[in-house]
Amino acid sequence: MATPRQLALLAKEDWRFHAIDVVGTGLGMLATTELLSGRHLTFGLPSAPAIYLNLARNAHANRTAIDVEASFVTHPSPQGAWPEEHKLVFDFFEAFVAEVIFSFTAVEAFANESIPSHFSYVWKKDGKAISLSGAEIERSIAINEKLKRVLPLAHKITSPAGTQAWERYLELKAVRDRLVHLKSIDRKPSGPENQTIWGLMLKKRHLDFPTIAYGLIASYEPLVSNRRWFRFAGRT
Repeated sequence: MATPRQLALLAKEDWRFHAIDVVGTGLGMLATTELLSGRHLTFGLPSAPAIYLNLARNAHANRTAIDVEASFVTHPSPQGAWPEEHKLVFDFFEAFVAEVIFSFTAVEAFANESIPSHFSYVWKKDGKAISLSGAEIERSIAINEKLKRVLPLAHKITSPAGTQAWERYLELKAVRDRLVHLKSIDRKPSGPENQTIWGLMLKKRHLDFPTIAYGLIASYEPLVSNRRWFRFAGRT
């Protein structure tokens, strides 16, 4: 049973640890030792999903602090509405990109770290069934299949596919894919009949992508309910 001193020590530690808890008379954590410029540096392992969620939330805060719509000034016809100064508009786009990519990466990091090294998964490719395990699954299987089939099979839990959390995740993924794989239309003048990625970001500005990512991770409740970083991530 944890002592008041141990609980006080734990409360002072950063929430982004991969694993830290009361051990013996003090605290224990998973750590790594790295060789850098002739020095051995040892430190606690961070949680990748926690790091990415935090980055996404910081970007979301920066983005929502910008009243991007107010940046567009209405000019006499036929000029329409356009910014007198573009800095805030570009800051909005920059924060939006970071928010979406970090949110998606948090989900991807969670999926990969949740695949048991001993688990074997039968993958069908080109009409052939191939048995994959551990790192092979991480490298070869698409993220949607990992989330829909691999994790539920590996941990004997219900797939989130078809739930609201899943549908919102698919929206996050669609925006992320559009950002990562830019089209030629995004690099040339266009009219309103052709929506660019920049127009898509303005259209989706009401969405909270870090919350979408956290919601999808939360649907794997048996895998995260005891994780300290996950509990704290829900409070930030």
